[in-house]
Amino acid sequence: MNQITVRGMTLVCLLFTLNAVAQPGQPASGNANGEMASAPTSPNAVRSANRALSKRVLKALSHVKGLDATGIFVKASDGNIILSGVVQEASQIPLAVQAARNVDGVRSVRESLRLATQPTQ
Repeated sequence: MNQITVRGMTLVCLLFTLNAVAQPGQPASGNANGEMASAPTSPNAVRSANRALSKRVLKALSHVKGLDATGIFVKASDGNIILSGVVQEASQIPLAVQAARNVDGVRSVRESLRLATQPTQ
């Protein structure tokens, strides 16, 4: 508690602080609306959020012109995406990576895509 004297009057000021700790996978600051984002806390909620993000990325991939996403698998973990599987042409790999990066909630994208004609190692 702080006391401040102004023109002979004593004002008592109580200072409150709000300590916000970012949850894993969430920014330390609020979202675009200035609201604090809350992260899923239970293991089931985390798995559900990862599945939902994977589905959003797959949906985005399916809408990319010039990309055959039928052989692409998406794994999401805390906003980090791994693209694996096969594509028909090398030019489809950067299309898939960019489309995944553009999905809301994606923090990073790693690709392990190979051409359909390449042998499996």
